[in-house]
Amino acid sequence: MNRRNIIILIVILTSILGGGAYWYYTNKPVDITPVSDFPGESGLREGETGVTPSETTPEEEGVFTPGSGATLPRLYELHKTNVAGVGFSETKDKKGVVINTTVRYIERGLGHIYETQLSTYTKSRIVNETRSRIGEAIWGNGGKSVVVRFVDDSEGGAIKTSVVNIGSSTISFARGTSTEAISTGFLKTEEVLLPYYIPFMAVAEDGADKLFYLEGGIGTTATFKDTSVSKIFSSAFTEWLPQFPNQKLVTLTTRPSATVPGHMFFLNTGTKAVTKIIGGINGLTTLTSRDGKIVLHSETKGGAPELSTYDVAKNEFHSLYLQTLPEKCVWGVKKATFVYCAVPQTLPNASYPDQWYQGLVSFSDELWEIDTKTFVTRKIMTPRTLGAPGLDMTGLAISSDDSYLIFTNKVSSTPWVYSIIEPAPIRTVATPPAGATTAPEATTPSVTAPSSVITSDMQKLK
Repeated sequence: MNRRNIIILIVILTSILGGGAYWYYTNKPVDITPVSDFPGESGLREGETGVTPSETTPEEEGVFTPGSGATLPRLYELHKTNVAGVGFSETKDKKGVVINTTVRYIERGLGHIYETQLSTYTKSRIVNETRSRIGEAIWGNGGKSVVVRFVDDSEGGAIKTSVVNIGSSTISFARGTSTEAISTGFLKTEEVLLPYYIPFMAVAEDGADKLFYLEGGIGTTATFKDTSVSKIFSSAFTEWLPQFPNQKLVTLTTRPSATVPGHMFFLNTGTKAVTKIIGGINGLTTLTSRDGKIVLHSETKGGAPELSTYDVAKNEFHSLYLQTLPEKCVWGVKKATFVYCAVPQTLPNASYPDQWYQGLVSFSDELWEIDTKTFVTRKIMTPRTLGAPGLDMTGLAISSDDSYLIFTNKVSSTPWVYSIIEPAPIRTVATPPAGATTAPEATTPSVTAPSSVITSDMQKLK
C-alpha cells in the first residue's frame, strides 16, 4: 500500500470515530431530576431512589390513579411526604348523616395543609400558607381546627404551640373592580397562640370545641377560638399524659416505663374532682372509651406489653391476649364497645414501651377488631396482603360512622387510610387503568378469648 492510500485510510477512520463520538455525546441520557435545598421538593423523598410519582404512568402494573373511577384500594397511602398529624373532616346532612368524608393533614417541614376526598382519593392543598418546622399536629373540632407545635428559631429555638382554625374559602377581587369576588380555592385561617413549652395536651374526642393542656402540674381547658382558659387541675407531679374522651372527662396517666408502677386518674371537668381508677401497674399506658366506661390499658409482663380492659363500674379486668399498646388503638364511635388495634406480628426484644417511644424499635402491624362486650377478637387486615409494606401504625382515628380508619406509619411519618367497610366502594363507571388490581383481603378466623374475669389483686387498685 502506497503512502497516498495510507493517508486516505487514516482520514476515513478519523471521520468515523469523530462522528461516533459526536452522536454519543448529543444523544446520551441526561439526568433531569430537579435539585432543591429542601428535602422532599425534588420530586423524591430524602433518601428515595427510583421513579418519581410524576413519572409514573397509569398503565404501570398495580398503580391506582385517584379520581380515575377504578375500585378504591382498601388500604392507601394518602401522601408521600411525612406529616405531623392527620384527622377527619366530615359534612353531614340535616339528619346528621355523613354525606362527605375527607382527611386533613399537615406536612412537617413546610406546614402545608392538604385534604383528601375519601370518595375518590383525590388530594388538594387547602391552605395557601407555610409554617416551618412543625413537630406535632393534633386535629380537633371536627377537622375545623388543628393544634400545631413548632420550633421558632427567631426566639432561640423556643417550642411554641398555636391553634390554626380553618374557615371558608378566601375571596379576592379582580383588578380594577370591587364587585367581582373570586374564590381563590384556598381556605381562610385564624391563628391563636397558646403558652410556650406546653409539654402535654389533648383535644376533645367527641368533636367539641375544647382542648386540655398541662403547664407543669397545672391543667387547663380552653376552646380553639377563645384565649380565655379555665384551670381545673393542680398537682405537684408534672409527668402526666392526658386524654380527653368527652367534654366532661379528662384522664391523666403517669408517663410510663417498663419497670415503674403507673397510675391513672379521672378528672371531672365540671366538678374538678379527681378519682383514682387503676394503679401499681408497670409500664401502664391507657386509652379510655368515649363514654368513660371502659379503660383499655397495657402492662409490661415478661418484657412485653399485654393488653387488657378495665370495667370502671364493675371493677373488673379482662385480658385480651394481645401484645400491643393502647397508643396503637382507637375506640369505635357507632360501635362504642368496639376497639381497633394495630398488633405487631412479632415483638423485637426490647424494653416496652420505652424503646418504642424512643424510636429504637419498630413494628410490622396487623389490624384487629375487638368487641369489649363479648371479648371476641378478629384480625381484619394484614398490610402485605393488600400490597403495602410493613406498617408501624400510630395516631389511629376513626370516622363517625366507623367506615374509615386513618393512621400514621411511625417509620415514614406518612398518612394512610383503611376502609373498614366491605366491599370497597366503586365510585364511577370510568375505565380503570390497565393492569390495576385490588389485592384480595385475607380471611382469618375469629379468635374468642376466654371470657372469665381476671380476679387478681389488681381489682383492689381502685
